[in-house]
Amino acid sequence: MRQLHKALRDTHHLRHGGRMQYGLFLKGIGLTLEQALQFWKQEFIRGKMDPDKFDKGYSYNIRHSFGKEGKRTDYTPFSCLKIILNNPPGQGDYHGCPFRHSDPELLKQKLQSYKISPGGISQILDLVKGTHYQVACQKYFEITHNVDDCGFSLNHPNQFFIESQRILNGGKDMKKEPIQPETPQPKPSVQKTKDASSALASLNSSQEVDMEGLEDYFSD
Repeated sequence: MRQLHKALRDTHHLRHGGRMQYGLFLKGIGLTLEQALQFWKQEFIRGKMDPDKFDKGYSYNIRHSFGKEGKRTDYTPFSCLKIILNNPPGQGDYHGCPFRHSDPELLKQKLQSYKISPGGISQILDLVKGTHYQVACQKYFEITHNVDDCGFSLNHPNQFFIESQRILNGGKDMKKEPIQPETPQPKPSVQKTKDASSALASLNSSQEVDMEGLEDYFSD
């Protein structure tokens, strides 16, 4: 998600696979349909896209992911397993799992840019070499949060975010909806929406969706 967020900030655009993976992740941490439409439109317009083009070409898919179009199914965020096994990224894509889909040398450079120690990078790359991609991600979590043992098995990007926020908030649990399977589920009659954490606080303005809250989170 950090990779997708940076690509969106840098290019003001994501291809379909990236929009689906990141969009459903944001939905899972509390973004409402109205906020999602504003969030994506605001960023795409920064890339010089005409607002009418966004409304005609992109807003339908966002509403669809919230169960407002088509078969009215309410899509849930992708699990690690789904991201690792399905829809691998191609040239120009930023979705997928960095531990599964990145070239090892590029992954090493990325981890260096995140200020991971040489020893930590070696541990992560060894796990990647052994195809233990989720364990590699879990090691990345432990290193970046300065814990010896995170105490859970990491299997979902939204779980990573929830546990990260819990640690950053001093062990206080977040208000959160349970993580659902990645398969589409029937849409309930009323969509329940709550902000997941202070990381979304800056996304709640009725005037403009400011991305700085997530920018700060992903840059730490």
